[in-house]
Amino acid sequence: MNMTKFMRLAAVLLLLGTSAGCNRQTVVPELERPARPDTDEDLLKDSVYYYTYGFYLWQADLPDWFSDIRGHTRQYNSADAVLEALKGYARDGSGNPYDRFSFLDRWGTINAEIQLGYAGNFGFDVRYNNDTDLYVKKVDTGSPAYQRGIRRGWQIVSINGVSDLSLSSMEQDNFTFLFDALDASQINLVLRTPNGEEVSVGMQRANYQIQPILSQGVYSVTNKKVGYFAFDSFVSTVNSRGGTTYVKDQLDQLIAQFEAEGVDELIVDLRYNGGGAVVTAEYLSDLLAPTSVGNGVMYTNKVNNGLDAFLRSQGIRVDFSPVNFNKTNGLDLDRIYFLVTEGTASASELLINNLTPHIDVKLIGEHATYGKPVGFFNWDILGVDLYAVSFQTFNSIGYGDYFSGLHVDKLVFDDLTRDFGDPREDMVAEALYYAENGRFSSNTQSQQLNGLARYGTMRAREINRTLDRHGVKGMYTFSAHVTP
Repeated sequence: MNMTKFMRLAAVLLLLGTSAGCNRQTVVPELERPARPDTDEDLLKDSVYYYTYGFYLWQADLPDWFSDIRGHTRQYNSADAVLEALKGYARDGSGNPYDRFSFLDRWGTINAEIQLGYAGNFGFDVRYNNDTDLYVKKVDTGSPAYQRGIRRGWQIVSINGVSDLSLSSMEQDNFTFLFDALDASQINLVLRTPNGEEVSVGMQRANYQIQPILSQGVYSVTNKKVGYFAFDSFVSTVNSRGGTTYVKDQLDQLIAQFEAEGVDELIVDLRYNGGGAVVTAEYLSDLLAPTSVGNGVMYTNKVNNGLDAFLRSQGIRVDFSPVNFNKTNGLDLDRIYFLVTEGTASASELLINNLTPHIDVKLIGEHATYGKPVGFFNWDILGVDLYAVSFQTFNSIGYGDYFSGLHVDKLVFDDLTRDFGDPREDMVAEALYYAENGRFSSNTQSQQLNGLARYGTMRAREINRTLDRHGVKGMYTFSAHVTP
């Protein structure tokens, strides 16, 4: 495709009503989301093709529809369907699509949650502990669920009067009942607490500020101290005006506490962290890296050959030059243990991959992480944000092809019956064992058997994988990285 022709056509679309959304300020989305009849869906479909082609990491694999764009896009009933079709063209050696990630955000949810730190939901997520028992896996501080006293480790007995929540029952409608209930505006629950008491809770969705640090602490292990924190989302450390956010302040305070207590090793719990802002992954990489990194390369980016020229034609520049470390704090760790599941994705994987060449990193958890070494920036088209995969990251030794995930060093299953940071919880306990003994425990076979007994079938694992991906996920570059 002739790039000059492409830019000219893209400029026409811009004049017809699209605009660069990288500097757009987005408010917290309304809880009631009415239909948007004002959106010109046909123009949106055309625009999705144009801009995906311009931004796409795998641009060379996309079809050339420029001779008759509308003839191609009108085959699809929505702009989302156009994007789904485009995602199927770039494939790996086994024939699987690389792109499981690109999407349209019609309500500004990503900007609200990841950059501004606001959510509008019940504030709890669930997971199966076996084939029959559904548990609360986490609760967001300050959310409706938290305010009603719900905590991780509570079993869900019924949802909206339905008490058979087993896998076999829920999969009869492909889990539509469960996902619809979690995404509804109100919900009624009966829950069983760890002491066996049953409580009934009714609540409505509400807006609240996300607190990404779910738990923190320091353990004394023989002659060393091991820090711990559970980090649930990479909410941006930089706001849309280039200033710092409450998340940066919280991370600074946390790391200063670890420094003051003389922490030697650190457990970073990312088991449900599906990612977020790239700038936060960079900042946390700086905080956790050893002092020996100096100002060396943290990671590099790969983009399509015409991306910079196309963005400049729109009056926008996104900086994809190599990113270097900027280590300024005094925390100098000997080892980091990352606790992960297959829901650990994107910015979480970027953090792990950034640090692996520079410090002893151990991955503890379920099988492998999600496998998303790619990310996006947002582009506003008629009030709809396009997130088309635009860049791939590689660490300082050039590794970045982990589409099948980062594999664990020690297989340990999530113990839903214990809270974050409990030293008896299986993942935390394994990290502390290594800290004390310099090796993993030798009960690999029994752990696998216990885990399989707890999770039952492969179907349970697949459903938990889906549940872990519920909500906002990704690796996002926002306006702090964009200059006119």
